[in-house]
Amino acid sequence: MMARRLVIAGVCLAVLIAAVAILFDQMAAKPGPVAQNTSSQASSPSPGGPGSTASADPTSQGAEAPTSGTSPSSGQSTGSAESGDDGGASHSGGQALEVLPPVTATPTGLPEPTPPAPLITGALPEPGTASGEVVDGWPAGVLTLPAGTTIGSTSVSTSGNILQVAADGVIDKPRAEVLGSFRDSLVSHGFWTEDAPAGEGAVAARFVRGTDTVTVSVSTTGTGSSRFQLLGSLHTSAD
Repeated sequence: MMARRLVIAGVCLAVLIAAVAILFDQMAAKPGPVAQNTSSQASSPSPGGPGSTASADPTSQGAEAPTSGTSPSSGQSTGSAESGDDGGASHSGGQALEVLPPVTATPTGLPEPTPPAPLITGALPEPGTASGEVVDGWPAGVLTLPAGTTIGSTSVSTSGNILQVAADGVIDKPRAEVLGSFRDSLVSHGFWTEDAPAGEGAVAARFVRGTDTVTVSVSTTGTGSSRFQLLGSLHTSAD
């Protein structure tokens, strides 16, 4: 009887040991899924969950916050640096473009005007003076005295290739009309005119054609007539 009980007790003990072993095996197998669930809960943020692992882990938040903020910041910083570098290069490049290159070609402009042909040619007359008439050698084809002039004196002289002339006379016309008569005659020969200084009570004009010049001054006499004085220089060459 005793032996039989021992056998039964051994069998029960073996069954108990087997059951305990099976229980330990099941418990050892369960921690894997539990750890995965815990990790999943920790990685997935739980809004408003005070006990969640993600919200309670300041290290995880601190690590992720700089990472998410670093990428835009570094991108902006890089963009700003690149923009600053590009802007500086463009600015310096713009200043370099403002420097004008040296002129290598000879500047060209309008050609020099061709001097007009001389109005008098040939040999110059001998110097002379005449009273009440036109002196010999007077260039009547260029200097025409107004009609109705009472000649006081005329003269011619030479200096190199220049014929110098002088005349004075009285004419019963207003000063402006006398000056206009000389203007019409000389402008027809290519002279241009400008006002010239004159004494008190007189008017004067200067006529120019190339190197030729004629100056006429007209004043009023005591009888109301006009007295003119003429001085001129005419060249026999165009220089």
